[in-house]
Amino acid sequence: MTGRLGSSLLWVYFVLMVAFLFLPLAILVLFAFNSGTTPTLPIEGFTTKWFTDAFSNTDLTSALVRSAAIGVLASVVATALGIMAAIGLNAKRVPGEPVAIGALLLPLVVPYISLAVGMLILLQALKFKNALWEIALGHAVIALPFALLVILPRLRSLDGSLNEAARDLGASDFAAFRLVTFPLLLPALLSSFIICFSTSFDEFAIASFLYPSGQPTYPVFLYGGARSPAILPQLIAIGTLVIVISLLIVGLSELGRRWAERRIEGRNSASVDVSSADNLATT
Repeated sequence: MTGRLGSSLLWVYFVLMVAFLFLPLAILVLFAFNSGTTPTLPIEGFTTKWFTDAFSNTDLTSALVRSAAIGVLASVVATALGIMAAIGLNAKRVPGEPVAIGALLLPLVVPYISLAVGMLILLQALKFKNALWEIALGHAVIALPFALLVILPRLRSLDGSLNEAARDLGASDFAAFRLVTFPLLLPALLSSFIICFSTSFDEFAIASFLYPSGQPTYPVFLYGGARSPAILPQLIAIGTLVIVISLLIVGLSELGRRWAERRIEGRNSASVDVSSADNLATT
């Protein structure tokens, strides 16, 4: 009886959590097709004109493309740094490893607004003018902990004897990494890139301090435009498209990750079968 009650309460909690997370998104999608300019229920009618108006708004589309480009650059940099940090921390003897991990994960606990102010003061002291690459650099800093938390556990789960075997066969350290370790890390790298991209694309505090005049990112443009009733329906329409595309990317990446892991497991099992057959043949 107690077990059934606990299971029922767990299901109720799960349903409430899903409703809390996804009900606002469903309402946003609903208002994207509302013919009225005010997002209130009941909706006045059905229309798709806000999507056409949104893509005709060059300021809005430019901000969207700008955020996407910054997100891609920040994700590539953060993932590359995450690979290097994970390889260094995966070494057998790393002096001061807890300190290094704490320093790399520090952006998780530092308020972004404080980091943004500090970066602005530093860049101005170095005589740099506000530029988009500075936003990408700041986003790479805050995305690096997520990349490390995804890549390092995957790297530590790999069989180290594979790299040793590759080096015994004459491969250099870089060749062993490129031919053995990197393919095995691909699912984790894909997950890292997506997480870092979403972190950068949604980030507001750093972008609001560092964006050049007249070149806001999408969150900054969204914050300013949300107070303007004239373009609010366009922002809701673009937000709906962002939600749909995000869900598609997450779903496709999960399918790709599972396919890659099954392929890797298939190769590993095939190699084990071949080695077992060779051992039986020699005996």
